[in-house]
Amino acid sequence: MRKVAGVLLAAAMVLPAGMIATQAGAAAAKPTCKSVSGTATFSPVLPKIGSTATVKSAITIKGAKLTGCTGGGVTGGTVGAALKFGVASNCSSVAKGATAKITGTVTIVWNTKASSTAKVTLTGVTGNPTKQTIAGSISTGLFKGSKLSVLTQYTLGTSCTKTGLASVPFKSVGALTIK
Repeated sequence: MRKVAGVLLAAAMVLPAGMIATQAGAAAAKPTCKSVSGTATFSPVLPKIGSTATVKSAITIKGAKLTGCTGGGVTGGTVGAALKFGVASNCSSVAKGATAKITGTVTIVWNTKASSTAKVTLTGVTGNPTKQTIAGSISTGLFKGSKLSVLTQYTLGTSCTKTGLASVPFKSVGALTIK
C-alpha cells in the first residue's frame, strides 16, 4: 500500500511540472495566420484622379479580422491600425504605386484577449500598385521583440475617379507571420 501511495504522490507531483513545461513551450511558439481582411479609412479623403491637390492622410483600421492562426496559443483576433502618409498624395499617385512613406502602429487583440502592438512601415510592391507589404517589430504585449509581416492587397473601386478615396477594402495575400 505504501508503494502505491508513493507512486501516486510522485505522479501527482510530476504531472503539474509537465503541464507547466508544455504551456511554456506553447507560449514560446509564434503564430502564423492564414488571413487578415478589413477596411482602411482615409482622413482627409485622398483627392480623386485628375486632381492636383495632395494631402497627408491618416489611415485608420478598426475591427479587421485575423483568422486561421496556429502557434503561440492563439487562433485569431481583431486588428486595428493608426497610420500616416509621410508624403502628400492623391488617388493618382496611389494608383501609380508612388511611395507615400506610410508608417504607424498596428494593434492585434488576440482571441485570448492578450494584445500585440507593432510599429510598422507599408512598402509598395513593384509592378502592382494595389499590393503593399506591412512589416515591423512588435514593441509591446504578446510576442514583444518579434517581427510581424504580411502582404496585403486593396481594391480601389470607382471612388478614386468620382469623389476621392475615403475608404478601401483590403485582404492579405498569403499569411501574416510573426517571427
